[in-house]
Amino acid sequence: MKYRTASDLKDLLLGDFERVINSIPQEKLDVYVYLHTVYQDTYVPDDTLYQFVFRHFFRLDNPSLTKEFETYYFKLMEEQRGYERPNIVQITKSLYEVKNHKGNPTMQFPLATSMLHTINPEFPTYDGDIVKAFDFSSTYHLSGFEKKMKRYIGQYQHAYKTYGELMYDEALEPVFAHFDERFRGYDLPKVKKLDLIVSQLGNSLQ
Repeated sequence: MKYRTASDLKDLLLGDFERVINSIPQEKLDVYVYLHTVYQDTYVPDDTLYQFVFRHFFRLDNPSLTKEFETYYFKLMEEQRGYERPNIVQITKSLYEVKNHKGNPTMQFPLATSMLHTINPEFPTYDGDIVKAFDFSSTYHLSGFEKKMKRYIGQYQHAYKTYGELMYDEALEPVFAHFDERFRGYDLPKVKKLDLIVSQLGNSLQ
């Protein structure tokens, strides 16, 4: 499948990066810094403030999801601190097995990526804006966990590889320089800056 490449995204960004970066909500940086930093020193299943911020920011408080799902999600998040490279397929599979209010399993890949991205920004986010930025195809019509997971993983690997190319492209240095000028005082890893920029680019696309 043809998704937007590093070259495609670079062209889009270089044509409009000041407007894109100036449109990034500062709260996205503040919430990320809070969630990532506090995670290092808290016990997530018992930290209700941490859970509250995470739920609202990443839309975990979805009406279709149960309280049991939320509890299990934060338990799973706590368990990931012991792994250098958490397995996103296993995490998504574990979440899939927790039934929703209708008693059905649900594919919660975006929430799995939110968990891992909060722990380590080298794992890209995956939400509606990222989907638009890369022009990823939908998984709604695919049936069963395996088919959906194969599509998601292919897209996620594409995003990861593309970020790797963009971060070291000298042509994008003015983009990162403008980000640093716009958000002074934030010590974010370069990959997090790129994730915010690409997400906002996707948000600006029709």
